[in-house]
Amino acid sequence: MPSQPASPPPKRPPSARCRQLAGAALAAGALSALAPSSAPAAIIPAPGPWPTNIIGAANPLIGTPFALNGSNATATADLRIWLPHGGRRRGAVTRTVGDSTVLRGRLRNRDTRRSIAGATVTLAAQNVYTPDWNAVANTRTNRRGDFRVVLGPGYHRRVGVIYYPSVTAVSPVYSRRLLIRAKSRVVLAAPYHKRRAYRFDGQVSAGVLPIPSTGLLIALQVRNRRGNYVTARLQRTTSSGRFRIRYTFQTRSRLRVRVLVPAQTDWAIFAGTSHARYILPR
Repeated sequence: MPSQPASPPPKRPPSARCRQLAGAALAAGALSALAPSSAPAAIIPAPGPWPTNIIGAANPLIGTPFALNGSNATATADLRIWLPHGGRRRGAVTRTVGDSTVLRGRLRNRDTRRSIAGATVTLAAQNVYTPDWNAVANTRTNRRGDFRVVLGPGYHRRVGVIYYPSVTAVSPVYSRRLLIRAKSRVVLAAPYHKRRAYRFDGQVSAGVLPIPSTGLLIALQVRNRRGNYVTARLQRTTSSGRFRIRYTFQTRSRLRVRVLVPAQTDWAIFAGTSHARYILPR
């Protein structure tokens, strides 16, 4: 006679360690502490294998009366995760520093294809420039086996999810690992102008990551009739990331402009752009 599926364990208050990790990552955005090194942004090391030891991770069923982690639990679970972007499921995305990222996932029994409901899974994260992985927070699957996590702001990092199917499981089921790249935040204020002479003020930032002492190379760009942005002027920011660009336009037509911070060898962040602004030189 086939065994009856175990009922999902009731919600339990998280341990002090889980409360600390979840609060730091989801409420305060502590993933921003994963600051990049001084390596160029284009150089992101290969992921390598999953580590055998994830700092702060533990089987969530230990110390509880539950033998199985969710209904339809199995050691051959199908654990899938992805990053929603543009209506598609991505394995890697690029986010502006300071923005949050949504991770979604689904847990199913690989043999029966039934959802594993009420299961506790653990989110883990890694600074791409270090080998260590850290447990960030625990979350639970719903009745369809789905789960959703909002990741706080951060720099280049990989994230993944692990699942212990039973209290006796020595090693977890691992998901694939996803890459979240960081790009510069560029704020462009409303420009000042006198006829066709314009002044563009703004700020480049990346959270706690300091701007190089020599500043950053930036470009004032104008969108042409083909829809492509072309560079009108190159300049450097101050060591605080502030910039002021002066430019006199030769045309009297309505233009769309932005400021680009390209990837640079002394700036471990991907290229970023400001929001576009429309101007009308007269």
